[in-house]
Amino acid sequence: MRSFLLSFAAACLCVTTAVAQVEAIDPYGPPDPAVEVPLEGEALTALFMDKTHRGYYQFGDWDDADPAFVERMNADGTTVHERDGVVSPGTWRARANVVCFAYEDLDGGCFNMYQRGNCYYAMSASSQTMIAVSVLDGETPDCEPSYA
Repeated sequence: MRSFLLSFAAACLCVTTAVAQVEAIDPYGPPDPAVEVPLEGEALTALFMDKTHRGYYQFGDWDDADPAFVERMNADGTTVHERDGVVSPGTWRARANVVCFAYEDLDGGCFNMYQRGNCYYAMSASSQTMIAVSVLDGETPDCEPSYA
């Protein structure tokens, strides 16, 4: 009987932990890498291949006529990043659950991407700190009420 009670208690703890993890995910806030899994594989590649993202390095006003950056990723692995009128050509690649960018004239980096509604959060693959949030060009963000 004692072993049954210990097994039952352990099972309840596992279920409670799983429920707590699900409830800990804020659908409107930035991702928590300790709880969530980034996009990976084909889903990650499809997010960038022949797509244009517009976004912000720091959260800002989505209605701003001049978003912080616009990035066009091509199927051949080239990219063009534009910020404040400066156009920077570079390259991009996606492997497993990381997308990396390298530019001729500015710092690049590697990122884990998380999705909230139609918004994509870029977290540094090395430090897991938030770097940027973006949407596909032409879409209105639906991830955070204050951005819409």
